[in-house]
Amino acid sequence: MNTVSTASILGMAVSLILCIGLPVALYIVLKVKTKAKFNDMLLGAVSFILFALVLEQILHSVILGTFGEKLTGNLWLYALYGGAAAAVFEECGRLITMKVFFKKHLEKENALMYGVGHGGIEAVLVGGYTCIANLATVAIINGGTLEAALAGLDEAARASSLATISQLWTLPSYIFFMTGIERVIAVVLQIALSYLVYRAVRYHRWGFFAAAMGIHFAVDAATKAASSFLPIPALEAILAVVVALIAFATVRLYRNEAAQAKS
Repeated sequence: MNTVSTASILGMAVSLILCIGLPVALYIVLKVKTKAKFNDMLLGAVSFILFALVLEQILHSVILGTFGEKLTGNLWLYALYGGAAAAVFEECGRLITMKVFFKKHLEKENALMYGVGHGGIEAVLVGGYTCIANLATVAIINGGTLEAALAGLDEAARASSLATISQLWTLPSYIFFMTGIERVIAVVLQIALSYLVYRAVRYHRWGFFAAAMGIHFAVDAATKAASSFLPIPALEAILAVVVALIAFATVRLYRNEAAQAKS
């Protein structure tokens, strides 16, 4: 019977710690340094759940149910659609939430904490859940009870489940570290985009909102397309560089705003 290597298990554990620990650490740091509130983070989390996990998924079910293979079978069209849907729902979610719920107390510190909530809940629900599910399955595999766990399934379901589960011992160990790295990059991007939308709402500079939409669309669409022909480490390395540049530009905007407020 195949078993999952220690290196793969370590990758899952490290990724789980990053997916859960990073949002918690960022919350603590921002709370101490900026006095931003837990409610700001909570609004970011709720906004992501509502707009990305509920409303966007409703759109996907309608569009994919209507076009099916015509859309999913075309790599570039599907990537453009996915990037556009993510950008519209998540950035409009930020915009609506900040305009409706923050109102007059919207400040740059709130925007950063909102971004922690938005990116943090995504990391927990997408990356963290995957890591927990994988680790639970590993316990069954390495414990020698996989056959018993699949015994109640019919032949087709058993073969399908085994094909999926077998990836835990057939994939290279470094792949399991990528989940955590991907979520770290995504959290940084979500914080930067939240700040851009804040600038649009706070100062009525709608070019910032257009920039947030454009960046989100470009990153998501390019990632979906490139994932079909680039190795995962190479893709994540490119994403890390791109997001680092976006974060650097955002930090400069933030510091300029802070300097202007003091003068």
